[in-house]
Amino acid sequence: MKQFDYIIAGGGAAGLTLAYLLLAHENTKKTILIIDKDDKSVNDRTWCFWEKELNLFENLVYKQWSRASFFGPSFKQTFALPPYSYKMIRGKDFYDFMKLELGKFNNLTWLKESIVGIDPQGIVKTSTETYSGNMVFNSTTLKDFQIPSKHVQFLQHFKGRFIQTEKPCFDPEIMTYMDFRIDQKGDCRFGYVLPFSPNEALVEYTIFSEQLLQPEEYDKGLDDYLHDFLKIEDYKVLEDEFGVIPMTDFPFPEKDGRIINIGISGGFAKPSTGYTFLRSQHILKKMANNLVRQKDPLADLPHQKKRFQKYDSTLLNVLKNGEHSGAQIFSDLFEKNGAQAVFKFLDEETNLAEEMKIMSSTPILAFGKAFIKTFGK
Repeated sequence: MKQFDYIIAGGGAAGLTLAYLLLAHENTKKTILIIDKDDKSVNDRTWCFWEKELNLFENLVYKQWSRASFFGPSFKQTFALPPYSYKMIRGKDFYDFMKLELGKFNNLTWLKESIVGIDPQGIVKTSTETYSGNMVFNSTTLKDFQIPSKHVQFLQHFKGRFIQTEKPCFDPEIMTYMDFRIDQKGDCRFGYVLPFSPNEALVEYTIFSEQLLQPEEYDKGLDDYLHDFLKIEDYKVLEDEFGVIPMTDFPFPEKDGRIINIGISGGFAKPSTGYTFLRSQHILKKMANNLVRQKDPLADLPHQKKRFQKYDSTLLNVLKNGEHSGAQIFSDLFEKNGAQAVFKFLDEETNLAEEMKIMSSTPILAFGKAFIKTFGK
């Protein structure tokens, strides 16, 4: 059985970022093994986020926008985002960068194998081999977390098409953050558009619900959105992408024996939005520093503050109740507060006074009842 100091199970954003941060410390001589079933050679996903500063992978930002449009049931507006920018990193650019950088280190091994089991004793089994690690950082979806019924669990699922049009159809300086003009079908559904040029864009059909759709329903939703609202008929599909992100107030376990959960499996995704990429950077920077200093990797991580956990849980409970539509809730938030205030709140940088103003722009009775319910969890 091959022995390593650290095994990183899953070569996605979280796993590769952790390896990069560990190896960036010159005094890190630990042996590191990354295992993933894919060779990371295709553009299988994009990561998007807003921020005021520069992030760890600023050199990989493919496109950023300083204006964002919002279309609600009763209002529409294009917001100027500064001091925020909305940014996008392509999966393939990220993977290529990681292959180049991580390939410089002799103490790192990167294997293309399928993981079939991870044992709390630090044993990782693949389809061909068994490996042992002093610590295993798990960002796979192998572990089936049993979520008690008192916790809300939604899925954010989406299908996107990278399209190229014959005629100019887009303003490349304005992205569409949420477009609720589409049929909600009893869920929370919206269009999302990231234009790269007048003739190219990523167009997504996104749903917040408890169940996934049939594959043809995503295509029908995209077809209708492109035809009915974007008024685009002639286009070529360059790439497709599909994703599923949990939106839940369940506290994912941080560890199990020698296994430390990271990324979505570690609860890094923000429950009310699903955004994970930038939050993971902040958490993993601290985790890597802890490891280099031979401290508990979970010590003093910048996890979510308790009151923001309750805010997120409140929104999920209101959405689950169904009395108020997600389209109207998000519309009220953006119309009454503006994009900067909403982004600041979602970044968990607001004070109590600002949070009360945000909350007062939502259906007070429904949110009040749901907020009180969070204290029973």
